[in-house]
Amino acid sequence: MNKLLVLSLLATLGACSSRQGEVVADGAENYERYCAGCHNPGPGHGATMLLAEKGRPVPALIGRKDLEYDYLHSVVRQGLIEMPPFRPTELSDTEIKQIYEHIMAQKLPPAKAEPAKNKAL
Repeated sequence: MNKLLVLSLLATLGACSSRQGEVVADGAENYERYCAGCHNPGPGHGATMLLAEKGRPVPALIGRKDLEYDYLHSVVRQGLIEMPPFRPTELSDTEIKQIYEHIMAQKLPPAKAEPAKNKAL
């Protein structure tokens, strides 16, 4: 009788586990949550705005093919300039890899056309 009670209790506790049925964010969702606010192209995204103000090309992350995983992982873990580091408890190595794969799988956003310069006659 005691064994049956203990087994029932263990089964009940196992069924109440928060991991069961847990929805896990994928690379796209984590990119939107942790990266897009600063790294998407266009106005209002801190990292790309900072580079544009300095007259540098604005390399939004989405669609880039020149990023290496080890570099991205290092920057995420250690931070860079104004970007804070992310601890493994915030983003796991697996989640960073999924974000990287999401970035690499996307197409580059269309380039903005340069405004025509007025030429004096």
